[in-house]
This record gives sequence, C-alpha cells and structure tokens, in this order.
Amino acid sequence: MPTLSSPKQTSPLLNTPQTVTVIPQAIIREQGARDLTEVLRNTPGISFNAGENGFGTGTDNFQIRGFDSSGSVYVDGTRSNGVFRRDMFNVDRVEVIKGPSADNGRGGPGGYVNIVTKLPTLENFVAGDVTLGASDRRSGMQTRGTFDVNQTIAPGVAFRLNGVLESSPVSGRDLAETRPAGLAPSLAFGLGTDLRVYLSYEMQRRRDRPDWGVPGASIPGMINFDPVAGRAKRNAYYGLRTDFDDADSDTAMGRVEYDIAKGVTLSNQTTWSHVDRKSRFTAPTGYTAATQMVPTQTWFYDRNTTTISNLTNLSAEFHTWGLKHNLSTGIDITNEESKANRFGSSNPGATWVFGPNPDRGFAAPFNPTEDNSVRINTVAAYLYDTITLNRQWQLVGGIRGEHYDVKIGSHSLVTGLPTGISGYKESDFTVSGKVGVVYKPVEEGTLYASFGVSHLPPGSYLSNPDISRTGENAFPGFIQGADPVRAINYEIGAKWDFFDKRLTTTAALFRTEKRVAISGADSIGGPVGLKGYGEQIVQGLELGVAGQVTEDWKVFGGLSWIHSERRHSAYLDRVRYNANPGDYGNDPFVRTSGDSLAFTPEFTANLWTTYRLPYNVTIGGGVQYVGESWLGRPDDALRIIPNGRFGKLPDYFLANVMASYEVQKDVHIRLNVDNLFDEKYAMSSNWNGSRAQLGLSRTYRISTSFRF
Repeated sequence: MPTLSSPKQTSPLLNTPQTVTVIPQAIIREQGARDLTEVLRNTPGISFNAGENGFGTGTDNFQIRGFDSSGSVYVDGTRSNGVFRRDMFNVDRVEVIKGPSADNGRGGPGGYVNIVTKLPTLENFVAGDVTLGASDRRSGMQTRGTFDVNQTIAPGVAFRLNGVLESSPVSGRDLAETRPAGLAPSLAFGLGTDLRVYLSYEMQRRRDRPDWGVPGASIPGMINFDPVAGRAKRNAYYGLRTDFDDADSDTAMGRVEYDIAKGVTLSNQTTWSHVDRKSRFTAPTGYTAATQMVPTQTWFYDRNTTTISNLTNLSAEFHTWGLKHNLSTGIDITNEESKANRFGSSNPGATWVFGPNPDRGFAAPFNPTEDNSVRINTVAAYLYDTITLNRQWQLVGGIRGEHYDVKIGSHSLVTGLPTGISGYKESDFTVSGKVGVVYKPVEEGTLYASFGVSHLPPGSYLSNPDISRTGENAFPGFIQGADPVRAINYEIGAKWDFFDKRLTTTAALFRTEKRVAISGADSIGGPVGLKGYGEQIVQGLELGVAGQVTEDWKVFGGLSWIHSERRHSAYLDRVRYNANPGDYGNDPFVRTSGDSLAFTPEFTANLWTTYRLPYNVTIGGGVQYVGESWLGRPDDALRIIPNGRFGKLPDYFLANVMASYEVQKDVHIRLNVDNLFDEKYAMSSNWNGSRAQLGLSRTYRISTSFRF
C-alpha cells in the first residue's frame, strides 16, 4: 500500500487522516515539468504571488490554501531554505501535505511540500530525455537534456548519477532566459540487507536572465487596465539586458538505516545545504497613459543560506494488550543561518510600452548600504503512533515539542552601527500535535476526522524574498513582543480505492484557523506597536483522483473550493488605518475584517489524463482553471489592503495536449503543446496590480526519452 517517504509517517496514504497529494515522476515526465512551480500546478488550492512587491521572487512564492508556504519546502524531509527556482532533474516525486502539521515543526498553516530525490537501486539502467522546444511568440530554440544512470558495482552496492543542462528562451517573453545545470551523484551500500547506507550530493547552478513582468495596465480584467496598453506585444520585455539571476545550490546527505528486528528500524540522516543567490532585476512599476511610458525600477538580491540538520528516528511495529502499534519517534536537530546584503533601488528610466528599450540604463552596481543575518537553532523531539483497535477502527496521532532559538542582526555599512531590529533574540518552546480517528468500513475505503495544531515562532526569515531590502522592509510581518503564530486545522474526509486498487479518490472538508498578531497606532502618526490578535480562517472542500481507470487509461486531478476570511475587531481595523492610512483610501475601503485573503482564488481545478492506443501510441492532455482573486498583501504581511482597493487578479483557463509514440521498447518520442489556445494570462501580480507576471505562451516541445 503506497506510503509517504518520511519515516515519521505511521500510516499508508489510504489510512492517513489528512489531505495528501503525491505527484509521481511519470506525471512530471509526461508534462515535461522542469521546476517546482510547474509541478505544483498539478494540485488544487495552490496559488502564486509576486510577494509584497515581488522583491527577489517571480513565481517562486506560492501559497497553500491561502497561506504563504515558500518557507515550508523540504527535500528528503529536511527544510530547504532560500528563494530560488528548484529544478526537477533529480526528483523521484513531490509530496504535498495540506493543513498545519506537527510533522516538521514550524511552518505555514497551509501545509508543506516535500521533494523526494532519486537514490540508487539494485537495477542497471541508463535513461535520459532530450527536449527541443519553440514558442509562437519568441524566436530561439529551447534545448534541455537530462540523464539518469544507475549501476550496481558490487553485491548490495549501487551508484546513481543524474544530470541536467538547459538553455532556453522563456516562452512569450523577449530576452528572458533560463539556464539551469545540475549534477547529482549518489552511492548506496547494503541494499537488500538489514543495514543500508546512502550518500548523495546535489549541485544546481542557474544563470538566468529574469523576467519581472508587464504593466498591470496591459492585462484585461485588472483594475488599471488601459485598452491602449493592452495592445502592447505580449513578448515585450521591460527589464534590462544586463539583468541576471544567479543561484548556486549544493546539498550533501548521508543516511543510515538499520533494521534492528522485524518491524523495527533505526535511521539517522544528516544533511548539509548551502544556497548562494545574487540577482539584479528590473520591473515595470506602472503606466502613464498620457505618454504611453512605463516607469521601471531596478532592485537587487544578495543572500546565502546554510542549513545543517540531523534527524534520528526509530520506527517500530508491535502489539500491546491486543492493540497493534505503528510508532515513530525521534530527535530533530537543525542549525540554519542566513547572511544578506541590502540595497536601495535604482531608476533606469521609463520606456515606451510598445517598444521597451532593454539598453536604456546602465548595469547598476551592487552597492549595499546595510546587511543582516539570521540564525535559528532548533532541537525537537516527537512521537507519532497509529493504533489499530480492530479491523475497522484506528487512532492516529502524535506530539512534537520544539525548542527554538533565533537571533537577528542588522547593520549599516555606512556607519557600522546596528539598525532596526538588530540584536533581536527569542528563545521559545512550542508544542504541536495531531490526532485523527480512522474508520474503515471495507479494506478499500477510509472515513476519517482529524485535528492538528502547529506554531510559527517570530523571526523565521530564511526564505522570505524581501531580505535584501533596506530598513524594516527586510523583515515583513515582524512585531516586537508577538506570540508565535498558531494554526489549528479541522478536517473530515474519505479516501476510496476502486478497480482493484488501481484508482484512488479522495474528498475532504477542512477548516484552518490562524491566530495572528496585529500592529497599529492609536492615532495617525503615533507610535506603532502590538495592539492585539486576529484570525485568518480558511475553509472549504477538496476532491482528488489518481491512478488507472483501465490498464490503458490514467487520470490525475483535483479541485478545490476555498472560502477565506480575516476576522478582527473594529479597534484593530482602526489602529491599522492609523498606522498606514494610504493602504485604505476612502469608504468603502476603510475596514478589512470580513475580507478574503489576497491571492486566494475560491475555485481551482486541474486534470491530467492519458490513454494508450494500439500501435504504441499514447495520447493525453490536461486542463487547469484558476479562479479570480483579490489583489493585496499576503497573509503574513503587517499592512493589509482592503478587498477591492486594487481590484482582482483575473481567472484563467489553460489546456495542454500530449502525444507519444514508442519507437521500440523503452524508447519514446513525445510531443507536448502547452497553452494550446495561447491564452494571455497573469499568473501573479504585486499587491497593487502595477505589474503582473505573465504565464508562458503557446509552446511546442518534442522530446526523446530512452531507458536501457
């Protein structure tokens, strides 16, 4: 029965009382998905935003069920810090766990993403993909190649090597380029025995020319839309030729697994990772109708992050007093450090909306005026258990206690003196947990109800995109003296297997309550500080399906309906207004209690399906719908924009098709056409809609896949 990769999980997926989506390698390959953003489109309830202002991120900032989750990405169960584009060349599958969870300690209320990497097996094969692509609206050929080699080199010993090299223009966007390269060797000892050792290393390098979008005035349906600006070419690039986005990511992992006895396994995993990213990027910041000119700004990002973690886990199956237990307990120790330079902005000048000049400005130098550092040390202990009462009833639950120590530094590089919140220290202990009841009327079906609680202590600034901004802007959401953010999740649902367990369906009703600190001022111009606490509530329905309807017909999809709401007192609305009157404007935009969360569409849906025909031909395709959502600041921002103040991000519908032909055994040729109807759509926007991030235009890709 399928399970999640983490040893902390004590139940198979069918019996896990929580919404979980596992996106397998087969789906990733069929779609030609290259990075995490593209993969996450396969699960509903996930939306993308350009951050508060888009500093340091394009579409790499994502939300799960309305809550920012960019700091809740894990690789093989270890937190992956930093904001950068993660390539999928070394990925076996992607697991999306929704709802606040005690699994990994601090994290976003919406859930978390775990990337499972490829490790050696007792097989001998050489596999790879070579892809060429082109877009209707951008000259130049997209080229990408990956390889995956696995060889046994002695009894129980295997070596695996994965790699990627790509140089591709971004579809539908002039000048923008994506150029990832990566290599991932791994070695395994003792495969098929009681004692197994895994050693792996992954290197990713990116040398991209980023695209930071188009004026919001050029997007129909946005509040600033101007019909004249709407006639601008879709591929018009408002950045500079000298823009760049360089990211170096290195991860080393060592894991030991020992089967002490039947059903008892002790494991220890140590991971070291380092991310160094430096970027200069230029974005449109508005549109002047009278002159048809687009003002622009150049911003900077310069940060390196290092994470060292050690996880020791004991998993055991045993019986006590006639009850079966599947228990997991362990200790989780992590040290995370970040250092960043901080910059003001540069003004390269305005450019014509119909013919932007990428050489209008010089390459602004990296002249930081401040720096900052963040250090977080965590020591946690946990215990989870699934107790089987009888054939039909199970209890699932656990608890995690976590000691959290954070220190933040911030200094002026001009005077050398501390600035802002420099010297902030916090040491806290939080207790998170979950409990669920599982009822199995038949072996193929599960009905469940669950409750979970998690915490996010102050100072978790290891993946925020604003870290290279000056002043307090580098630490959005920080309120001196605030309690840790608490999130509670309620969920009832059903999971059912059909067609001899080939097809799994899921349905869940959920409600998440997030308690947040609110700051403000008692009078306009008065001192700003902690004034109280409010709630952000998200509730809804999620459906999912994955597997085979027949031996030839496969489906993978889901839909999500979400209702989100902010709740706080009239007093807290008033003090927020006093602190930042410009965020509110005039009536009716004078209150935010009762508003929906920004960038949280009520309805999202996706479906991918393939059918194998005679003569070695497979056809397939998919659709994705993302509903409209309010513009504003994200759930973790201090300053809030009332719904309607800057309108909405329009909805969009996409269709993709695929056809493949098996030339001979294990050799396939595949054609993908993405965005079949060439819809011009905005994937994301900044908070006020002055700019929008376009999705890719229609793209044709032909790939050759082989495995020998």
